[in-house]
Amino acid sequence: MKQYQYGFTLVELMVAMAIGTVIILGAGQLFLTTFQTFQTVDKVSRKQETLIFAVSTLAEAGRKGDIGDYAIVSDERGSGSDTRHYCVLQNEDQSQPTVDLAQFDDETACPTLSVSSGNGVSHIVTLPIGDCREGVDATCDHITFTISERDKAISPQEPTS
Repeated sequence: MKQYQYGFTLVELMVAMAIGTVIILGAGQLFLTTFQTFQTVDKVSRKQETLIFAVSTLAEAGRKGDIGDYAIVSDERGSGSDTRHYCVLQNEDQSQPTVDLAQFDDETACPTLSVSSGNGVSHIVTLPIGDCREGVDATCDHITFTISERDKAISPQEPTS
């Protein structure tokens, strides 16, 4: 009488473990890629939210001729030995910050909010958005757009005879 053993051989177990390891490594790589993509999309969406809010606020004020009520100011924040410098869009009349625009290495890096375009009607606005520090994986953008004051842009037409 011959006895049979049922089960897996050592070679079969080693092949199964190798296949399982490849599958686990693939799933881990997929997880890391998904996580990095999520972080990138999150950064972009935060920049987009900031930009949309700042542009809509400034466009409304600029069209009314109140662009001078806003400025980009430096805001220094610290915790322990770590000091961070932010450029903040601020309502100067109310001395209230509106939105954080960008992070810089020093407080002198914040640009002027707007420059008159020379025609007396429009203002050229430049906003820094994102992380503008040197030595980091910077995602800094500078968005420039023009705002025209409605009252100055629309002049009454002279009647034609």
